Amino acid sequence: MLLWCWVLALYLLLLEFFLNNDELKKKSLIVQNLVCFGFLSFTLFSLDPFAQIQPTASNGLGFNPILQDIGLVIHPPILYLGYLGFSAAFSLSIAALIANVEGNKWANTVRPWILASWSFLTLGIGLGSWWAYRELGWGGFWFWDPVENVSLMPWLIATALLHLILIVKKFNLLRNFAILLSIMTFISSIMGTFLVRSGILISVHAFANDSKQGLYILALFCLIIISSLITFVLFANKAKENNCQFPFISRFTSILLNNLLFITAFAVVCIGTLYPIILEYLTDATISVGAPYYNSLFNSIALGILILTIIGPYLSWNGGKLISIFSRYKFSFFLALLTIPFIFKKGFIATAAITLAVALFVSILESYSRRIKLFSLPLLESIVLAKGVSKTYYAMMISHIGVAILVLGITIAANWQEENESYMRIGESISINKYKVNLINAEFIKDKNFNAVKGSFIIQNLSNKLLTPENRFYSIEKQKKIKSDIYHHPLFDIYVTIGDIDKDKGIATRVYYRPGAIAIWLGCIAITLGAAVSVFGILIKQKKLK
Repeated sequence: MLLWCWVLALYLLLLEFFLNNDELKKKSLIVQNLVCFGFLSFTLFSLDPFAQIQPTASNGLGFNPILQDIGLVIHPPILYLGYLGFSAAFSLSIAALIANVEGNKWANTVRPWILASWSFLTLGIGLGSWWAYRELGWGGFWFWDPVENVSLMPWLIATALLHLILIVKKFNLLRNFAILLSIMTFISSIMGTFLVRSGILISVHAFANDSKQGLYILALFCLIIISSLITFVLFANKAKENNCQFPFISRFTSILLNNLLFITAFAVVCIGTLYPIILEYLTDATISVGAPYYNSLFNSIALGILILTIIGPYLSWNGGKLISIFSRYKFSFFLALLTIPFIFKKGFIATAAITLAVALFVSILESYSRRIKLFSLPLLESIVLAKGVSKTYYAMMISHIGVAILVLGITIAANWQEENESYMRIGESISINKYKVNLINAEFIKDKNFNAVKGSFIIQNLSNKLLTPENRFYSIEKQKKIKSDIYHHPLFDIYVTIGDIDKDKGIATRVYYRPGAIAIWLGCIAITLGAAVSVFGILIKQKKLK
C-alpha cells in the first residue's frame, strides 16, 4: 500500500501545482487530503510496512514466480496512476458540488485529469494483458478473471464520462450526471482494491488473504460511498444549467446512447464479478461466472458502441440524416462490406465486429483526408492544413483508430486461433496452421532461483526460428512455473509451452497459433497515445491563456 499512498500524495501535489481556479482549488485539496488520510491510516494501523517480523527468518519466502517478470515492474505503477488519478477527478467533483461551480467551468478543469488517468488505466490494463499473455502459459490475453474485471469496471465508467464531459463543456448540461459518473469511477477503483486486498477474490492476480485488511478497506470504502452520495444529494439540485433542445438524430443523442451502453457494460461486468461472492456469502454455494456469460452479453454491447463510434463524430449537434453519412462515406462502408464473404463462416458477431472495425478505420482516414484536402490540393498545402487541425481532433482520430485496431486484433485472435497439444520426443514435430514445430533438444538447466527443463524447438517454413520454452521449479517458493517462448510475426504469433516429462511418451508440449495478437497491443498503445495528445493539447492551450 506504500505505492498506493505515494501515488495519492503525488496527485495531491499535482492538484496544488496545476489548479488555477481558486473556487475549486481549496475545496478539492481538502477532499484529496481526506482521501490520503484515510488510506494512510489504513496503511499505518492495518498494514504497517515498517513493522518488524518476529522472530527474524533465516531465509525469506521468496518472490512469487509469476511476478518475476519485467511486465510486473511497470504494470502496477501505471495501473495505480490510472486508478488514483480518478481521486483527483473525484475531489474536483465533490468540490464543484459544494461550491456550486457551473458545469462548463468544472468540465474545463476536470477534463485533463480524467484524460490523463484514463490513459494510464488503459495502458495499465494493456500491460497487464500483455504480461498475462507472456507469463501465464495459456496463450490467452483476457480470461475474464475477477481481478481483470475490477480493473475494467472503472475504465468503462471513465470512458462514458470522457464522452459525456464534451456535452457539459460545450453546453453546460448534465453536470450532475457527469459528477455522478466521476464519483462512480473512483468508487469502482477503490472497490477493486478492497476485493483484491481482502482475499475475497481467488485469482492469479490476487496475492493477499487477510480478512482484517479487508474490513479496514471495506469501512473506508463505505465511508467514501456514503459521504460522497450524501454530498451529491444535498448539493446537486443547486446547479443551474442551460435549456437546450436537440433533435433525436444528433451527436448529443449518440453520446447519451454511448453512455447507456458503457454503463450497461459496467453493470454486466459488475454483476458477473460480484454475484458469486454475494451468493457464497448468503448460501455457502460456490459458483464461477465464466467467459460464456461475459462474451454473450459484452459482445453485443461492444457492437453497439462500435456503430456509435463510426456514426457519432460525423453527426451534427443540430441534427442530420443518417443517410447523408452513409452517402458521404460510402467508400468506407463499401470496403468494409467487401470483407464479409471472407469471414461470414465465423458467425455473426465476428463478421459484424470485423466489418464495423474496418468501416471505422477507413472512415477516419477518409474524413481526415477530406479535412486536409489531401487529394484536391498540392501535398505541401495539405501539410499546412494538417498543421492547423486541432489536437482534440487528432486525439479523437488516433484513439478511435486504436479502437478499430484493438477490435480487429481481439476478433481475429479469438476466432482464427489454433492449438495443438501432444507429447513429443526429440526429432518429432507438431503441425500448426501451415507450420511445423520440431523439437530438436531438451535439457535440464539450473539457475540461481530455479531448476528447469528447457526445450529447443525450430519452426519450419520460418527460417528455422528457434524457441526455447521452459518448465521451471522454484525451490524456495516450492512452485512450478511454465515459461513460454513466442515467435512474433507482424500477422501472427506462434506460442510454445512445455509441461511435465513422461518417460514413455516424452515432453508434454502445447503449440498455439495466434493471428492478430500484435494488433491488440498496438490498439492499446494508440488509444493511450490519443488521450495523451489530448492532454498535451489542453496543457498548451492553458499555457497560452496565461
